[in-house]
Amino acid sequence: MNLSKFKFLLMEVSGGKSVTRAYLNFALLKEELKGKTIDIGGGRKSSYLSFIPRKEGVTFETFDLKSGNNVNFETDTLPAVDNSYDTVLFLNVMEHIFNYQHIANEVVRITKNDGQLIGFVPFLMWYHPDHSDFFRYTDESLRKIFECAGARCTEIIPIEEGPFIASFQMFNLSLPLFLRPVFLIIFYGLDWLYFMLRRPLRNKYVLGYLFKISK
Repeated sequence: MNLSKFKFLLMEVSGGKSVTRAYLNFALLKEELKGKTIDIGGGRKSSYLSFIPRKEGVTFETFDLKSGNNVNFETDTLPAVDNSYDTVLFLNVMEHIFNYQHIANEVVRITKNDGQLIGFVPFLMWYHPDHSDFFRYTDESLRKIFECAGARCTEIIPIEEGPFIASFQMFNLSLPLFLRPVFLIIFYGLDWLYFMLRRPLRNKYVLGYLFKISK
């Protein structure tokens, strides 16, 4: 059992985060923003930004549909020239876009040739329209989509635990806040026991996929 990971998850869930968001925030601790950075679709005060380390000299901007711009992510070109950004963040957006290949093409286009695109999509997740909720992606589909968008290298990292944490993700936000860490302790422990007995069944209960793209 990874105690540092467990303590982090416990703090996040105790603070009101969903299980998937807690696991994503932990994974983002291992990433790093560099250079000219843009967050596509994340809003002005996305909480995940506080978890990603930044190199010195990072400049940051956001581009979001809620900011009042007239850009349609389904059909329009993003207002940036090719190879504009050293880092492009694209977290929790693709599931809300029906024309996914178009937006994938666009975020790859604005990423510099030596830059990085860091994204995330949920997988085992409830219906969450904002304004719509269209898809759940597998690692195979993400790889294919970004290959078609011109990505040279696609690293896809499953954000996962086991069947008990996966089930807890589906109802944890409906519990009173004081009960959530109690259930996390129980279900995390049950998953630990489960994989002691059934190790080959990993990668079956994926909460979502973190993907890192380079051109």
